[in-house]
Amino acid sequence: MRKLICSLSAAVLLSSSAIAWSASKVSSKDLPPNAAELMHEAQRLSGEALWEQATVKARAAMEAARASEDLDGPEFEAGYLLVILLHMQGKYVEARNAAEEQIARWDAKSASAGQTGSRDPRSLKMLSLAIEASMMTGDSEKVMRFHEKLYAVASPYPESWRLAPEEPRLRYELADFWMPLMLGQWKLMAFEPVDSRGVGMRVLYTHISAGSNLSADISLSYKEKLRAMNAAQRQEFLESYREVPIAPALVRAMPDLPFAAATSIKVEKAGGCKGEHCVAVHWKALNGDWMMDINVNFQSPEKDQAAEHVRQLFAALKWHSAPLLFRERTMAEQNREMDSYWAAPGGQSKAAELAEKALPDAFFPEEIARLNTYIGVAQYRRGDLIAARRSLELALLAREHISILGAYYETTLDYAADIAYRQGRDADAIALNRTLMEWQEDNAGLGWGITDDENALISWLDDVQLPWRVGNHRLRVTGAGRFSYENLSTRARLGLTVGLEPSTDVEMESVMRAFMEKKLRLQAGDVRKTAFSPKSAKKGNQRGIGRKWQFDVKKLDDEKVAADKTPVTDSLLPPPTKMTFWIVDRKDRRSILRAPIVHGDQSEIEADQIARALSW
Repeated sequence: MRKLICSLSAAVLLSSSAIAWSASKVSSKDLPPNAAELMHEAQRLSGEALWEQATVKARAAMEAARASEDLDGPEFEAGYLLVILLHMQGKYVEARNAAEEQIARWDAKSASAGQTGSRDPRSLKMLSLAIEASMMTGDSEKVMRFHEKLYAVASPYPESWRLAPEEPRLRYELADFWMPLMLGQWKLMAFEPVDSRGVGMRVLYTHISAGSNLSADISLSYKEKLRAMNAAQRQEFLESYREVPIAPALVRAMPDLPFAAATSIKVEKAGGCKGEHCVAVHWKALNGDWMMDINVNFQSPEKDQAAEHVRQLFAALKWHSAPLLFRERTMAEQNREMDSYWAAPGGQSKAAELAEKALPDAFFPEEIARLNTYIGVAQYRRGDLIAARRSLELALLAREHISILGAYYETTLDYAADIAYRQGRDADAIALNRTLMEWQEDNAGLGWGITDDENALISWLDDVQLPWRVGNHRLRVTGAGRFSYENLSTRARLGLTVGLEPSTDVEMESVMRAFMEKKLRLQAGDVRKTAFSPKSAKKGNQRGIGRKWQFDVKKLDDEKVAADKTPVTDSLLPPPTKMTFWIVDRKDRRSILRAPIVHGDQSEIEADQIARALSW
């Protein structure tokens, strides 16, 4: 126990050293101590084993960090060190209360920001300390409550996991594997659910006993490649992990795994833990398509007691069966085919068709979200908004349980928001669009952001305000200072660039003509130049100087297009007959909106509507 707390303390000292150093370099003796200085002092006192004085300084550092809303990191580090110091002094009730109070603060902050707080690493770490402290006081009711909180913050996919506090067990339904929450002096300290295929879920158990450093780290993952292995190949695979034992007697003292249907080995893990007497033993088991890894650390003088405690834990692990999670084709193979079609021009319908076929093999939240996104986008393209909404909502529900969100998340939000607008569900649409903009705003560059009271992306540097939606066109960030307004249904797109340096009209026209030829594959003819009155973002601001230039254009001949590797303008859209540019100069900055105009449709009216809606 003491070694565990000391190692945690060392981690906090290391993580905070950079902050403390930088603060000491810039602080003034005339100013009251700030959070970083107080933390530095707490670390120094802790290093000298002056626990009580260190506790006072750590608490003061935490309070100082709380006084500034921008110091979440220092607040966590100071609070974490405070709880550890209370542990080290045997003040377990105070340690538990301090940890609980910190968790409540983070919950309140998340709620005020409209977030759930799920998978918050600060809460997960602090919950481990709260569980430890509650076990030391013998308060099993508190331990159970913290386990329920740990489960909620870890946010496992509900179709795959079940918490059964009345047993008390944690059930991994997808693998038909049951684990205890508490067992004698064993307690579950950490829980990391899995969100994608091939990645292992993880649970960590530690044992409460005087002077003990006994822990068991369990991982269980689904490995599709195991399906093709026969018994001999499985044994060969396991044997490849066997190393020359340094202390075979210590390994032999440990129990075997109790799973009759599994093939397993038990080996010493070289370098698995630190310390003169620390021993690490590793178990690896194969059961169907599943692979389990268990790492147990213990002190060699305590091998007999450790072996008995581990035997007790193993007996409580129940692995009833090894469910198969794909039919004939592996999900990896199906994913490669789907993703290749999705990335290819015009291949989204085929990707969705394959996704429909693969759905019975989709069990993990990442693949459920991705497949339903493919399907939902294809349904949207076919005009079936009701079905598309249903598929995309399934994708969004699954994504709530994914720790790392990829590019597909933006696509899901984008289409879900567009459907909500078209169905008149404005509140849903705004909420989805806000989430999308929060995801994208950093890509817009320095000075861009969103506010609580405006449904727009705002540049405080350039005094520009871009509404998230104008008519059927939605805003999308494409790079630093670069944006587009696109109608997802027709795929008509307008480009917008903000923050350019002004140039002469001759230079600008030359650049525009070159852009149309090289990038859009359009030959520009005559140009008509008229005045344009842009809207200002703030009343009283200097009004920008606006101009509207419209070029007659025609598509380049096929031979010239074929000779160049750059793709032609979207072949799904009719070729434009005009290209219109709105140019706004304000102070020393220039913004340009460009729109392809197709003869006989609404593109010119819609483009003018967007130009008037921008505050630039």
